[in-house]
Amino acid sequence: MITTKCSLLILLTFVTITFVYSFSSSFYNIFINRTFSSTPGNRVVDYPKHGQLLIDETDLLDFKQSLPTLSTHIQLLKEKYFNKTNLYCQYPKLNIDSKDIWNHLRPVKQKQPACRKIQNWVYTDNGTFRLSQQAIQNHGPINCSYRAILRGKNDFSVLDGPLLSSVVDKTPLVSDFFHVHCRGRDGSVYSNIHSSIKFDADLHMRHILNPMVKSHLGYNVLMFGFDSVSRMTFMRLLPKTYSFLVFQLGAVVMKGRSCKSVSHCTEHPPLNFTGYNIVGDGTPAALFPILTGQTEVELPESRRGHAGATTVDKFPWIWKKFKANGYVTQWGEDYPSIGTFQLRLLGFRDQPVDHYARPFLMVAENRRTKHEFCFGSITRLKSMLNWIKELFEMYPSNQPKFSFLLHKQYSHNSNNYLPYADDETLQFLQYMNKHGYLDNTMLMIMTDHGARFSHFRESYQGKLEERLPFMSIRMPPKFQKQYPHIMRNLRLNSHRLTTPFDIHETFLNLIDFHSHQGKYQSKTNRSYSLFQLIPETRKCEESAVGIHWCTCSQWSEISLPSPIIEQFGKAAIQFLNYFVRDAQEKCAELTLYQILKAHQVSTSSKKKKQIYQIQFETRPGNGRFELTATYDRSTNTFDIKKKNLSRINKYVSWTDPLCLSMVVDVVDDGKDMSIVLTCHL
Repeated sequence: MITTKCSLLILLTFVTITFVYSFSSSFYNIFINRTFSSTPGNRVVDYPKHGQLLIDETDLLDFKQSLPTLSTHIQLLKEKYFNKTNLYCQYPKLNIDSKDIWNHLRPVKQKQPACRKIQNWVYTDNGTFRLSQQAIQNHGPINCSYRAILRGKNDFSVLDGPLLSSVVDKTPLVSDFFHVHCRGRDGSVYSNIHSSIKFDADLHMRHILNPMVKSHLGYNVLMFGFDSVSRMTFMRLLPKTYSFLVFQLGAVVMKGRSCKSVSHCTEHPPLNFTGYNIVGDGTPAALFPILTGQTEVELPESRRGHAGATTVDKFPWIWKKFKANGYVTQWGEDYPSIGTFQLRLLGFRDQPVDHYARPFLMVAENRRTKHEFCFGSITRLKSMLNWIKELFEMYPSNQPKFSFLLHKQYSHNSNNYLPYADDETLQFLQYMNKHGYLDNTMLMIMTDHGARFSHFRESYQGKLEERLPFMSIRMPPKFQKQYPHIMRNLRLNSHRLTTPFDIHETFLNLIDFHSHQGKYQSKTNRSYSLFQLIPETRKCEESAVGIHWCTCSQWSEISLPSPIIEQFGKAAIQFLNYFVRDAQEKCAELTLYQILKAHQVSTSSKKKKQIYQIQFETRPGNGRFELTATYDRSTNTFDIKKKNLSRINKYVSWTDPLCLSMVVDVVDDGKDMSIVLTCHL
């Protein structure tokens, strides 16, 4: 009789931190003295002048390349303007450039991936099918046919439309997405998939038939994000994009402070500032608060295989509110096989937004080509960015738009490919700005969370970076000039504790902007509109940020071995083994191999309850975990909750052909975590 033994791991996605540039503080001083003293629009000032667009002086301190040229209409605010010393929520400075970080980096050096050198024969323009003149010249008259890519009955099926033959240049498209096959007179063949925005008369009338409420501000909302990228990594690997956002557009970055180097941290003792803090693990925990204002636990049951589970259609999606106010809506994310609302959840039954990328990206994910990052001669990222351009080009300027796209391919599995995105994202922002599309748009460039798996993640800074993603907001220039007090609040808030719940609240404020005599009241106690001034006294516990995720906490390292930590380690193993109690005949019991690190929240040693955090490794499986728990002195017990547990390394045997994996859901305190029981034959 053959028996199998299993090892347990928390199923999470994995990434690695990548490349940094060094920065000279002495060069900063020279640049400030020689440049900003001579140009009134670029002077470093204590307080803003009326009519000037502003940026935070600390953005220059954070920037690691040669200092950029500021737009002539932008004025710098001195760091002391923000008066951050009285903030309750504080955390140490992060290091943007050090040898320790370099040891974990393997960034690509090319500006973009290698795509096909032959230009795509087909492109789209304002909802029409276009043939490249170069292709016609090179291959003679071209005969094309195409099939629409259509959504099936739900998020997990795709349909092909009828074959349309003899398609000629400037033919109106019948769908946003299509397969195309062309043959030239010389026998050359072209086959590809394309995305566009087809003309829809009903959508063009929506803002007239469903006019927005009078209290609405009326701006477009454009969000674009990268998966698994911390704020620091965004600055390291997308320096051109960051520079343009901050120094040319004047975007406000939700931030904590960073160090340019180890020596700078030593020579300039840290002022501990707050930042944009995640509220849970992974992309769903990042996006649900932004898009619904709630956590997954608070929303209706939607996990597949669970009693009473339904699709996510009934969730209070923010795009429903925008649509009710005449907006045209757009949403999409690549890697649909691990979709935020489809991997563990039942997804949407009905199409959630007007322009929905999932059917196209499902087809794209299944295409096996030599150039994995490309659609023919253009990158998949550029295709995604072009789709946003086409949305803005299709609808008139007085038609409000809501667009949110999330790109994963360059950063989900490894941040090493992220530099590929810098030039194309910069060019996209420049295009949108040049053509006036940002004049009436609330622009938000963001990430969902930092790296969750890597050797760097096991470090103290790596832990913080996972919890501190990139979030930037750029309001239109006319808004900045018309509402300087709101811009003051927004900039002050960029140095205070903020969360994804606040982004949702800001959307609600945008819709309800002109009511309440300008005094907006937040809908919940845990969130603020970023147009409001967030109190200096704000704490994680009143912002729905659990102790495991809170970057404000001051941790003290505990020397090992330690009796209390050994007790904690044993309790952690008992906790993990609890999950496989119903599969004991199949699965090996986990054992504690080693405790790697231990920390304690810096509080009075006389308190009845103390908070500890450990990183530990288990056998079999070599799983590494991070766990935070409260120790009760009076009962000599640890209160351990699954929501305070993170997997922090990649499972080394994931691709082993001798492994059989099955995914099960485990419920604890209403919060879901996927657990893999991997059986070795």
